[in-house]
Amino acid sequence: MVSEKVITKTEAVFSDDRKHRFLLRKEWDAKKLKATVIMTNPSMADMVIMDYTTLYIQNNLHRLDFGSFDIVNLVSKVTIKLDIKKDMDSPAIVEENTGYIVKSAEKADRVIVAWGKLGENNKAIRVIQDRLLDSLRPFKDKLYVIAAERGDSGFHPLAPQIRFSWFLKKFDLPVLADGKPEK
Repeated sequence: MVSEKVITKTEAVFSDDRKHRFLLRKEWDAKKLKATVIMTNPSMADMVIMDYTTLYIQNNLHRLDFGSFDIVNLVSKVTIKLDIKKDMDSPAIVEENTGYIVKSAEKADRVIVAWGKLGENNKAIRVIQDRLLDSLRPFKDKLYVIAAERGDSGFHPLAPQIRFSWFLKKFDLPVLADGKPEK
């Protein structure tokens, strides 16, 4: 008989009123790789409650030999369905949220852009994504997206094609907004 035990440490950082979640961290092996996963907005997952997104992230990163991950989001407002017009963060909240994302990216071995295709059809979200990507330029060598076995990429963790099997593919940052080459 074999008995195994794993302790998963969980940390969540919320605003005082708990309407914003800036970070959700899970760690089961500090000696292994650490990922930062960037999505759109936090759901109801917290210290104990797991949603499907968090579950699929943990399962897939474990399979890829990671030992921890941070979930951060473009928008920090905790909501089941994001309404761009009413759920947009104030400038102070945006700055605080971006700070958590950058700090997490600094410590991560891989930064996984996992917001899926959302910004392709929504200009307001695209502006937020572009602003954040400019903040992540110092970490361009760590940036990845979730890919399927057949090679297509840019998925959110809930996409049926990749729920149970991820591959990580390098993410190429878009050209700077001013059209000038990166320094």
